[in-house]
Amino acid sequence: MTDHQSQPQPPADLTTLYPQFRDAIQDLTHQWGFIVIRTAYDTEESQWETALSKLRAYATPVDSSAEMHPSTFALPVISDRTLLRDADVNSVRKAFNGWVHDFMTRNKNSHDDDNNDSQNEDYSNPWPSDLRRDSFIIIDTLSLTSLLNAPLPVPSHSHKPQPWVTVVDTETPLDPENPAAWYHGGGPYLGFTRASVWALSDLYDELECDLSLEQRTRPREYENQIPLYDGLDGKLVDPEDGVLGRRFIMGTPRGCGGGRGRRGPPPGAGYVE
Repeated sequence: MTDHQSQPQPPADLTTLYPQFRDAIQDLTHQWGFIVIRTAYDTEESQWETALSKLRAYATPVDSSAEMHPSTFALPVISDRTLLRDADVNSVRKAFNGWVHDFMTRNKNSHDDDNNDSQNEDYSNPWPSDLRRDSFIIIDTLSLTSLLNAPLPVPSHSHKPQPWVTVVDTETPLDPENPAAWYHGGGPYLGFTRASVWALSDLYDELECDLSLEQRTRPREYENQIPLYDGLDGKLVDPEDGVLGRRFIMGTPRGCGGGRGRRGPPPGAGYVE
């Protein structure tokens, strides 16, 4: 190995993807939905296109009487094989917040200049669409596999499988070392949740009603569990080897400090996909 190869590589500069972000959303003026960030690139492009088609097929609501019409549902994608491959949640969150800030700042400045030139006092919204900017979707290797395994056409609701994606909160969660992170009746909030694809429109509606992603994320009970939003009470996805012997983390430091030392229930007690 050469000295150059042994040197740690600097983190990718995701700010350079701002032009792609701008181009993906600037013409979406009446659409609603989520912005999708692709971090999985180990499959053929044809498989990615298949997964994306399934994402849209499962996520697009069928109720045409809903306030948000299915025809305006959008899932614009940000993708870069070099910069976004296997990017971690924190890096993508930081980049996403920067893209949104730049987009809104430049739009506002542009509108201000136009108003000054025309003496028009009308104010245009610097975020013209109803795409969410408090959360976004990441498609990583695991969620890509989940989408590829989902059947088409979409089965009836009562028998739908569970293709899922990761929905990320743009708010950085509290550090688990901070005692305040534990005062939510469960394990510290991760700052993201898995979400059943067919329930994404339900999640959008709840976020639109001023509920936060954290409020709609089921608190974890055992170490290494991952919450799954399903439009109902939510589920907890157990690690592959189950929760037997894992630390119980439900409760607060004061009320359940000893409880967090409990070990997991018998195998099969949790939910596994």
